[in-house]
Formats: sequence, structure tokens, C-alpha cells
Amino acid sequence: MKKILHFFILIPFLSLAQHDPNDTITDYSSHGRKFSTAVFFVGRYNMSADKDVDYKGVHHTEPDEAVTNSFDLKYVRLQGVFHVNDKISTNILVNLADFKNNPTNKVLENAFVKYAYDKHINVQFGQFRPYFGLEDVFAFQLENSYDWSNQYTLFGNNNWQSFQIGAALTGSLHDIKIPLSYYFTVYNGNGKNQISDNNSQKNYALRFEYNLSKSLRLAVNGATSRLGKVTGNAYGGDAQLHYVLSPLLEINADAEYKRGTNFLDYTASTLEIPNLNDFVMQGFYVAPKVRFNYNKPRIRAFEASFRYEALDPNTNVGRNSYQTFTPVLSIIGSGDYHAKISLVGVFNRYKTSIPNTGNYNSNLFLTQIQVQF
Repeated sequence: MKKILHFFILIPFLSLAQHDPNDTITDYSSHGRKFSTAVFFVGRYNMSADKDVDYKGVHHTEPDEAVTNSFDLKYVRLQGVFHVNDKISTNILVNLADFKNNPTNKVLENAFVKYAYDKHINVQFGQFRPYFGLEDVFAFQLENSYDWSNQYTLFGNNNWQSFQIGAALTGSLHDIKIPLSYYFTVYNGNGKNQISDNNSQKNYALRFEYNLSKSLRLAVNGATSRLGKVTGNAYGGDAQLHYVLSPLLEINADAEYKRGTNFLDYTASTLEIPNLNDFVMQGFYVAPKVRFNYNKPRIRAFEASFRYEALDPNTNVGRNSYQTFTPVLSIIGSGDYHAKISLVGVFNRYKTSIPNTGNYNSNLFLTQIQVQF
């Protein structure tokens, strides 16, 4: 593993040392210098159809204590991408909506530098989503559903996914007729915006994507991490389908399965000698979507999607698996997803409903407005 890390460190310097004798440019310091900014806004009106369950899905024994509807700001993101030259860039992403509550370890999401030698080799360092799973490679999940999957949230809380501090080596072999992309990430694995790692171990994640055809892409993922003297791991597979039936009608579908160590439950265990192998989580979801390209001046498209998800936070200890059904109807008013309004239903069904917790059967509805510029 040390050799891999040394290779990671040397790549930028080896790349900079290479020179094309046919180059006529003698100074690349500012060649291709440019910058771009973006704004991403998501606002919601949330409502619970159950008097004893609040709009977040938490059950209350006393129904009067349950706030069953509320307006909310999910994202107010500002992004800046600054290209120093044609090879070096930096990416900054902040979510101002995090200031609503205690912003500690929040607000700052992306903060990384990237060196793009060519399509085969790209190196980045800083804070970003490690490449482990389908949702880590989305620019933003809201183009596929109304929010991230429960699986992504659970694996993110266990620091397999979501924003982390580390380094990544990525690339694609498509231009040499091999439909393969790879992602290798090394990261602290203790969450975003941390002063430093909380142990000497690192998380290692590897992802391969293979384009089986123009319409179908398959991928596999694997990751490992240590906690003291014990080792945890995670793995999974996913698929993406995009099929254009006609200029007016498109079908998309995502499916993903993941299984991995639940470090949160392990560290919180009251057992005298807990066994890490007993704390395993797994999840599966499938999310088909149909898009009708209406192409009128003020309405560009209509979409209907449905995500079915089955999640088991712990397969062996204190098991309480559940299923979530999420239908979404959307109207797109600008571009692909520059302006979208959605009507969403979120129906959770637990194996065992636990009073006064979020592990309780719920029927939630929301209207969501999304704007990206």
C-alpha cells in the first residue's frame, strides 16, 4: 500500500516533467485560465399524513407534539470552479442552508485541487465525495430522485461515503476503445471538515465502471478500513440504463446494492466483547424514470420516477429492516434540470415500528422546487 501512496504523490511531478517537442507554447502558467460559478437552490413544503408522525417521519406518543407540516430549505449551494491552466483546477462548494442549525463540521462540502494530466490520469486532493457507489459520481442526486437514497445516507454516516478528506486517482480508457473508467480513493474516513484524522488508519475505495453498450453501464465497488485492530469492509455493484425510445420519450433506470461494516453500531454497542463481523448493513434500491420531452417555451419536459428501496441497518444485531417507496412527478421548466418542481411521496414501512423514534411507519408528502444556474 505504501508503494501505491508513493505513486499517488509522484504522478503530478512526473506529469509536469513530460514535454511534447511539438509544443509551441513556452509558458503554460495561465494557458486555458478560466472560472465558472453555479448556484443550486432546493426548497420544500413538507407534510405528514399521520397525526402522530411529524413531517420528518418521527413518531410522537402525544399527537399534539408532532409538527405535521413545514417549509424548509434543503440546499442553498454556491460553487466555484477555477482553472489555473489547462491542467490544474480547484473546486469549492458550500451549502449556506447549513447555517440554519449548528454549522459545525457543515457548510463546506467540496474543497479540492485537481490535476488532469489526460483522460487516463487525473489526481485530486482535498475534500470531496470518495468514489464508492453510484451516487458518489452524480453531480447532484436530485436529477434522479428527490434526494439521496437511505442507503447512501447510512453508508455516509459510517464514513464510507459522503464528503471526506483525502486523495483520488481517476481515469477513463474510452479513447483507446476500452469502455472502462476507474476510481481509486484514499481518505481519512472520519467525515468532512475535520482538523485531522482520528486514527492512523485510512479508508481505501476502488470502483470500476464498464459500458456494456451505449445504453447500459455496470460497476463494482470495494472498500476497506481499520478501526483499531479490527478491519471492516464494504462492497457493492450498480447499473445504469439510459434508453431513448424517440426524440420525445426517454427511459432511465438506476439500481444499486451495497453491503458493509456498520462502525456506528459497533462503537455504540454495550456488549462486553462485540464482534465487528456481527455489525453489517446492506441495502438495495431500483429507480426507474420516464421522461417526456414536451419542448414548449416554458415547459421543457415532464418526468415520472419511482424508487423502491430495501435497507437493513444491521443484519445480525437488533435487526429492524425497512422498505421505502418514493414516487415523484416533476415538471421541468428550464434546460435539463435548471428549474424543476416536483410532487413527492415518501412511504416508509418498518419491520417493527418503534414509538417515539424515526423508525416508525410513515406517509410523507412534499412539494419541492429546484433551481440551478
